[in-house]
Amino acid sequence: MRFSLSKFNFLNLVISTLLFSIITGIFVYKFADDFYKNRVNSYENDYIDSNKDLIKNEIEKVVKRVETLKTLQYKNNELILKEKIDYIQRVLNKKYSSKQNIEKIINNTKPTLDYYKWDNNTGYIYIFDKKGKILYHGNNNNLISKNILNIAKDNKEFVSFVKQTLSKDENYGSYYWNKPLTDKNELFEKYVYIKYNENLNIYIAAGVYKDEIDKKTINTFINELKVNRFGENDYGYFWVLNTKATILMHPIDTSLEERDLTNLKSYDNKMFIQEIINRAQKETSGYISYHWNRPDSLKVDEKTTYFHYIKDWNIIINSGFYITELKEFLSEEKLRLKNSLVEYSEKVLSILIILTIISILIGKFISSKIEKIEDEKNENYNLLEQYKMILDHTSVVSRADINGKIHYVNDNFEKISGFKKDVLINNSYSILKHPDNNKTQYKELWKTIKNGKIWKGLIKNRRKNGESYYNKTTIFPIKDSYGKIVEFISSSTDVTELIENRTKLNDLFKNDPLTGLGNRVSLINKLTKVDEGVLALINIDRFKEINDSYSHEVGDEVIKSFANRLFDFFSDKNCILYRVQADIFAIYYPYQDIKVLKELVEVFMNEKGKEAYYVDKNKFLVTYTCGLATNKENLLTFADIALSEAKNKKIRIAEYNSSMKSVEEFKNNILWVEKLHKALSEDRIIAHYQPIYNYKTKKIEKYEALMRLVEDDKIIYPNEYLNIAKKTRLYPELTYKMVEKVISKFSTINQEFSLNLCVEDLMNDELMSFIFDFAQQKKVFKKMVLEIVESEEIEDSEHITKLLKRFKDKGCQIAIDDFGSGYSNYDYLIKLQVDYIKIDGSIIKHILDDTKTQNLVKSIVSFAKKSDIKVIAEFVSSKEIDSLLKELNVDYAQGFYYGKPSKNLVSHL
Repeated sequence: MRFSLSKFNFLNLVISTLLFSIITGIFVYKFADDFYKNRVNSYENDYIDSNKDLIKNEIEKVVKRVETLKTLQYKNNELILKEKIDYIQRVLNKKYSSKQNIEKIINNTKPTLDYYKWDNNTGYIYIFDKKGKILYHGNNNNLISKNILNIAKDNKEFVSFVKQTLSKDENYGSYYWNKPLTDKNELFEKYVYIKYNENLNIYIAAGVYKDEIDKKTINTFINELKVNRFGENDYGYFWVLNTKATILMHPIDTSLEERDLTNLKSYDNKMFIQEIINRAQKETSGYISYHWNRPDSLKVDEKTTYFHYIKDWNIIINSGFYITELKEFLSEEKLRLKNSLVEYSEKVLSILIILTIISILIGKFISSKIEKIEDEKNENYNLLEQYKMILDHTSVVSRADINGKIHYVNDNFEKISGFKKDVLINNSYSILKHPDNNKTQYKELWKTIKNGKIWKGLIKNRRKNGESYYNKTTIFPIKDSYGKIVEFISSSTDVTELIENRTKLNDLFKNDPLTGLGNRVSLINKLTKVDEGVLALINIDRFKEINDSYSHEVGDEVIKSFANRLFDFFSDKNCILYRVQADIFAIYYPYQDIKVLKELVEVFMNEKGKEAYYVDKNKFLVTYTCGLATNKENLLTFADIALSEAKNKKIRIAEYNSSMKSVEEFKNNILWVEKLHKALSEDRIIAHYQPIYNYKTKKIEKYEALMRLVEDDKIIYPNEYLNIAKKTRLYPELTYKMVEKVISKFSTINQEFSLNLCVEDLMNDELMSFIFDFAQQKKVFKKMVLEIVESEEIEDSEHITKLLKRFKDKGCQIAIDDFGSGYSNYDYLIKLQVDYIKIDGSIIKHILDDTKTQNLVKSIVSFAKKSDIKVIAEFVSSKEIDSLLKELNVDYAQGFYYGKPSKNLVSHL
């Protein structure tokens, strides 16, 4: 029987191999031909697309150059007008005499003044005295002796400009005025520079019309564009068209220039010039295809052109390429591909012949080994039994049929679940199902294993006595020889202790260490899980004065007493208390009746709230302000608005209503936007650097770069404007400015530095590409640290994870900022391969007098040491805090104790 099976297997293998080789040989050339056609077509399409991108990018570069050119011309215009006035002053000063009045001096120099004109006689001089009397006008003698403020009273821009001028020594600006040699009723924008001559007691003005500036700029631009080339072998060029269908410049075919081409048709009968004009005026930019003769061979070919309309100048910039020209560039690539496929096909056939021979030899060899394999199979079965024994002793194991009915559990399963085997057998896993589990987890589990794949994950189960336990589970689909699933085997590890320890640690992050109440994170989590309720925010009026006048320690004692009073009063009234920040506490009432909570707050203020607070020998009588809101969404935001409204109106309690949108805040935001625009243009966004001290080396080894704004020689901190900037497009510009300054500074300094980035920065691909390229250019990767505040958005973004890995691959390091202040995830620190954890200052601040805070820091340090992560403590403000941090094995310290942020680097203590 064994001999027959061996012979049958050998014969079957030989026949299958021969058939496979023959069929493969027949189809290999067909496949190669189809592959060649498809690949060539793909090459052509890709090459055409890349050239479309090329001409578009080149034209967009030209458009940016236009904007730069206009800016330079307008700026240069002021200097030109100043020179003209300086010349007139020199002429008049030479004629000056104390015996002659100014009108006579001007009259004597009138021929020179009349002659001095520019820009096709549209530019001229006019002069007036301190009272506004016009003494000379280069364009209209009828205006002489009239008051300049009366000649065009309806022209508000002109009148305003003159009034400004009369109040100072010089002025530069624009207004609208009629232009010489044109319709007097039509006004044109005019740039004017006026300067006061103290010696002659007169104002001298010179101006130029904007359209005259534009003419010069356009001529300059077109002359530059005419010689520009781009692309492979410099085949790309630009041509310029106006909306009157006149080609202003064509570097290849000059015969087309200055002609009316409205009715010009392409070889495929398109009025393409008119189509470009119509689409450009409607769409600004785009592509158009038509047939035209190639300049090198004069053969008709399909041409693709990209156009961009510059509305200010009324011109359209164009550039294109010929399709056949691109296909010719690919001819060598096609030939090389074809030769490669032929060579590949020949190799495949040769390999098939060799494989056929080898397969026959292998088949013969396999036949002689079948008996040995059977013996090995029995031995392997024995080993599998032993493996099963090991698995049963070390893991929680069960087996189930394809419908999920349990038909085997080991002793560990029985022990951890609390159910007897006879209860579990023929039952489903739902007997262990915990109500906290998400239904989608089970759907995903069954979908995975029924598709024949292995499922791995964490499952929360419930014991017979109702207790919860966690299993790290792997489920394997077991298949028969036909690949059909016959049963499932589950192998689990009990991780209950690990999960419970992690939960306890997370609880530390959700509670306020000073009062023991839930913190802002806990409140936000609560509000996301409820559909209704009332929220009150209550704070101590002028609490900052207690901190400033006595100490933060005294202030903390007042806060704890305040928290205790709130808890004693509200805890038995279905209310939940939270400390949101500083002296602001939240009271959540889970019902929709705002009047009930308002009355409770009033009672508290009138009774408990009036009692004095005693700290040491100090007595404090305080008042309170409260804001209430009830809404299904934005409950915390609306309560905060109500609190602000109560403070602004100096009332004790305010209920939120839709009219409370802060107009003053809106005005303040607009003011800050203007300030930030000006600060960026005047380069008043600077970097300050705070030193970071290494406990081990006892040296300052790194610096954190912090943004500052300089205004009137004062330093403005980011908390005043950063949130406003994030709501505008100014925020990326601030980051660009900081990145450029900091990287440039440290490119010549052998010190490590860190840049602060938020999630908005990390999601800005253009900004992150700039940081990467600039860091690479300045060669600072190995001394640069990206300091980010961890958030759920970062954890959930695979894009950000890949982005940070790209920086780390270059030697850059990653730091997690403000760790412990709110959202914190240990698992994600490992996923991000973090190098530094920066413990938030709000934790370090209370480390001397709060055991929970010390335990939290110990937990963070312990985790960091095991994970090879360095720990930096922020807000190190005293020797006592510094000494305790050393004892807790913190690696680095940062705070006022070691140095305040400053413009200059602190090299030593």
